[in-house]
Amino acid sequence: MEIFSYPLIAAFVGNLAAQAAKAIIQGIANKSISPKVIFASGGMPSSHSSTVAALAIAIGLQDGFGSSVFALSLVFTGVVAYDAMGVRLAAGRHAAALNILVEEFMHLRELARGDHPQRAKLVIRRFHERIGHSVGEVAAGLAFGALIALGLAHLG
Repeated sequence: MEIFSYPLIAAFVGNLAAQAAKAIIQGIANKSISPKVIFASGGMPSSHSSTVAALAIAIGLQDGFGSSVFALSLVFTGVVAYDAMGVRLAAGRHAAALNILVEEFMHLRELARGDHPQRAKLVIRRFHERIGHSVGEVAAGLAFGALIALGLAHLG
């Protein structure tokens, strides 16, 4: 029994490669790379989509595109891609709107500074806004993962 099967390796490499590509793209766009981007969600390409696409393609190549396990992995890929574009993208947009309110509250907090004994209990933090993906980011992640799986298949 293999501990590290081709589909597992393809998924792992698909994730790592997408995260590295995300850092490179950010570095080119912003002329600096933040270490936080390596572990952050959101951005181009979608590492979640890349991971499940690499997994599905590797399963299809190994077990056949007509196999039940490929069908399962394809449905799983669709669910992950939908979640990345829908729920997580909407949550990011909500975070952006909430951050506007947080800025207003921070301003009010500055105005309210004084001797009030409860003022130290007020903690206001900004929300993470980049937790979801656009359609293009998910499509890029899916293509990226598929290419990783195909490339690994030719190496092995």
